[in-house]
Amino acid sequence: MSIRIIKGSSGPTTTEEVFQLIVASPQGITAKEICRALNRPVSMVQICLKNLKSSQQIYAQADANARQIKYYPRFAPN
Repeated sequence: MSIRIIKGSSGPTTTEEVFQLIVASPQGITAKEICRALNRPVSMVQICLKNLKSSQQIYAQADANARQIKYYPRFAPN
């Protein structure tokens, strides 16, 4: 039995995909919606959101009834 090592395909990182999705959702998007759209686990999406917030690319805001947190792009897309 031989083992063949394959290389990962090049493409956007999960963090880049999360950011693109947030930019495409100017009305705001929840972490749960991001997980569904990208088919990624909550833990991975939370790490991406944390990194994007710390780099000040996005911000989080609780909705009116404070049941959900929505994420928004900090800067308007070019």
